[in-house]
Amino acid sequence: MNENTNQKKAAIFDLRSFMKTNPKAVKIIIYGGFALILLIFISEMFSGISGGRSPGNSAGGLGEGFSEGNSVTDYEKQLEKELERAISAIDGVGELTIMVTLDSISETVYSERGTGVRTVITPRVRGVAIICDGGGDIVVKQKIVELVSRVLGISTMRISVTD
Repeated sequence: MNENTNQKKAAIFDLRSFMKTNPKAVKIIIYGGFALILLIFISEMFSGISGGRSPGNSAGGLGEGFSEGNSVTDYEKQLEKELERAISAIDGVGELTIMVTLDSISETVYSERGTGVRTVITPRVRGVAIICDGGGDIVVKQKIVELVSRVLGISTMRISVTD
């Protein structure tokens, strides 16, 4: 243990002697550290601006790919396509057509403090209409309504299933 302590002391003395004999090198190291911290801060600030995610989709699932650049119509079509894939896996569902309507357009909220952080608010689903072979069967209809309600986080009253 005595040897280990001596090595630590020797290392500290080497660092102190280095700092005393090379003041320019110490300044370069300090300025380099500040520059690195500044670069990290700036990169975090810009990644917050370009990489905003919707809070409603942070857990993953349907519609995760929505961003401010997408139009609402593109987002509706994306949801319809993903719902079609999920619903078609239910036993008893044949050919189907899905229509998703959205309540509002997307919205971007910027931070009040000017940090450049923003949030893209995803348009809310107003309702879903599903026409499919097998939609008249009460068991199939219940499975479809439950799936859509849970995946989109909407009330079952906003879902219509018919054949």
